Amino acid sequence: MVIPTNNNIIQKILYEYYSSPIGGHAGITRTLARLSSQFYWPKMRDDVRTYIQQCTICQQAKTTNTLPAGLLQPLPIPQQVWEDIAMDFITGLPNSFGYTV
Repeated sequence: MVIPTNNNIIQKILYEYYSSPIGGHAGITRTLARLSSQFYWPKMRDDVRTYIQQCTICQQAKTTNTLPAGLLQPLPIPQQVWEDIAMDFITGLPNSFGYTV
């Protein structure tokens, strides 16, 4: 079935095939395969990708793709006083009583 692009039914179809309990948040490839077996509209792949990337449930529940940071490594012990100096700067904090520090 061909769906016109200026119709709001596309959002309803995307909801039913992705966000509803039957849709199951199956991902871009599976959702596109299920949709394309019954529907067609121009730029369907782009619409599916955009809809899924904007899904708040998936954004909150998706797993990270980064490796764990690993174990902390000890710093070398300085040989004399003031050999190494380190400071941490925290910026962008809200003002407190009119001051930024």
